Amino acid sequence: MKKLFLWLTLLIVFIAVLAYSIVFSKFGNEFIASYIENKVNNPQQNIKFKVTNFRLRVDSLDFNAVINENSNISVNGALSIWNRWVDLKYDIKITDLSILNNFINQNLKSELFTNGVFKGDYQSAIIQGFSNIANSETKYNLVFKDFKIKDIFLELKNAKIDELLNFMNKPHYLNGDLTINANIKNIDNNNLDGKLIANISKGQLENDVINEEFNQTFSSKINIDGDIDASFLGKNAEIKTQLLTSIGNLILEKTLVDLEKDRVISDFKLEAKNLQKLESVFGRKLIGNFNTVGNILYENAIFNVDGKSDIFESSTVFRFKLEDNIAKDISFKVENTKIEKLLDFLNEPIYATGDLNVQGEIQNSKLEELSGTIISKISDAKLVNEVVNAVFKQELKTPVNFEMALNNQFIPNKIVSQMVLNSSIANLSAENGIYDLVEGVLKSDYLLKISSLDNLKDFTKTKLRGKLDIKGELEKKDMFLFATGKSSVLGGKLDFTLKNDDLTASLNDVSVKELSYMMYNPEFFNSRGDFNLNYNTITKQGNLVGKLFNGSFLPNDLSLLINHLAKFDLTKEIYETVNLNSEINDKQLTSNILMKSENTQIESKDVITDFDKNFIDAKLNTQIKNRSFNLSLIGEMNKPKISLDTKELLKNELDRKLEKNRDKIEEKLNKVLGENSDNEKAKELLKNIFR
Repeated sequence: MKKLFLWLTLLIVFIAVLAYSIVFSKFGNEFIASYIENKVNNPQQNIKFKVTNFRLRVDSLDFNAVINENSNISVNGALSIWNRWVDLKYDIKITDLSILNNFINQNLKSELFTNGVFKGDYQSAIIQGFSNIANSETKYNLVFKDFKIKDIFLELKNAKIDELLNFMNKPHYLNGDLTINANIKNIDNNNLDGKLIANISKGQLENDVINEEFNQTFSSKINIDGDIDASFLGKNAEIKTQLLTSIGNLILEKTLVDLEKDRVISDFKLEAKNLQKLESVFGRKLIGNFNTVGNILYENAIFNVDGKSDIFESSTVFRFKLEDNIAKDISFKVENTKIEKLLDFLNEPIYATGDLNVQGEIQNSKLEELSGTIISKISDAKLVNEVVNAVFKQELKTPVNFEMALNNQFIPNKIVSQMVLNSSIANLSAENGIYDLVEGVLKSDYLLKISSLDNLKDFTKTKLRGKLDIKGELEKKDMFLFATGKSSVLGGKLDFTLKNDDLTASLNDVSVKELSYMMYNPEFFNSRGDFNLNYNTITKQGNLVGKLFNGSFLPNDLSLLINHLAKFDLTKEIYETVNLNSEINDKQLTSNILMKSENTQIESKDVITDFDKNFIDAKLNTQIKNRSFNLSLIGEMNKPKISLDTKELLKNELDRKLEKNRDKIEEKLNKVLGENSDNEKAKELLKNIFR
């Protein structure tokens, strides 16, 4: 038994001596150094790790290594294997952190210099050090209990934000200085105790990077300063945040964080000072500023937000929740605002004034599950004629009052709208407007009711009377517009199609008499007719082709004049067809007209009709049976001056009477001439008389 105990004792001693010789001897140190090198280098491609010095003794450690020949790690000092304590100094210099990305599973860049001490035992230890991370002056102190971090002290002074972003391999969004002071005495979510203060100074957004990364077009520099003051106690944290920029401020006076329940409650105040600088964010240039205040609740991975705002000088309240980046249960109400304030906010000319109210309830904003309603109302509104005239090149003189109600229903991928616009000019309504949010296409019906065409005189520059209702459909996508319309007008039918700037229209079986009445022109002709129009709304050019059927002249100055001079009743003639062909140049028409009946033909070329000047200039080549003469109409369209070539008409009448009494005239002349009636001079005289 004694021999067995002796042998066991010798075996333990042998193993201990062998372990010592392996671990703490030169041979053992070289073996461990080689093992460390292989362990680091084998799985890596970018690292060449070389241990230049490794000396481990029971009471000391010296370790030096080189990484890729330009980075090094140095650790040396005292230690006790048996008592499990260390008193080591370290000095680390890594000029390119990206070489460690695969090794530490982090994507880092830049460089890192740090040095300090690691001192303590297995029950309590500290790491104290300095670093120049991001060109800063950094101090840190970590306290360990049972190999776990208990306390943290960090003083990060004037770190360059762009270098910190580079350190984390992030785009260079921001320049400026960052200072952090943290003193956390107990890193335990159940028993926190400490404080953290952070400050951003001299901050400035890097527009080129922001524009490229987020598809924006920032041009003006945006300056940023910020402060965060956080206190930790028990399971809670209380934070005050101020972010001040040249375009606005965000202030969170009191943010309460429950770390155990993962719950956050906070107030907020957003002050937008210069919305023009956010043109690329909103997609258009906005003018002015606005303030909004409210509260935020974060719980169960859901944000709940409610607040109020004075946007475009309104009384606005809102609430919504954000779940999985989808806004839900959105509710808002915009009251007591003015159209002119909204137009100014949108950087639009102030072409209208009035009251605006909007109210909305949207249950889900995800396109595939979209649902909700937005109701908008405009009341006591009026166009500002001076602005409308300048912007839209009109000549409005009469005040135009209007009101509007718009109801938008949200369904998956679409918005369905009903709209009613009532004005002193006309009423416009749509029962089923559908906007496809995926395709970006608007399709809608519409009904335009004009109770008195006289209301349009400022737009048409022509005095009209009667009424007009047009019903149709339209489609709009991007720069494409397509619209159709139908109406019962002038006893016939109107059909038109508008494709972008090109208008085609047809008037079928309309009354020319009613058309003259509508235009306040003399009712000189009674007929049914068809008209076809092709017109470009941009160039204001086109052509009008018309054909009248079974028409007749009505008693008027023209028919009375012809009846008196030509002894012919023009009103009894039936014109089976009348052809009209006009070229349109803005408000002026140049027309060719051809009219034929059994006994007459009237033809006119290059008739000028100017609706802007209410002027007509027409020369009519007229033939009645075997008599021809010229007729002109010139002056105001509703009362032109009629001129007749009476010389030609009287000559024809004289020729007719001379021919009728030819025999009697010859007989009397022969008596006068007597025996000279056969000579040449006498014959020439007779020829001239009857020519």
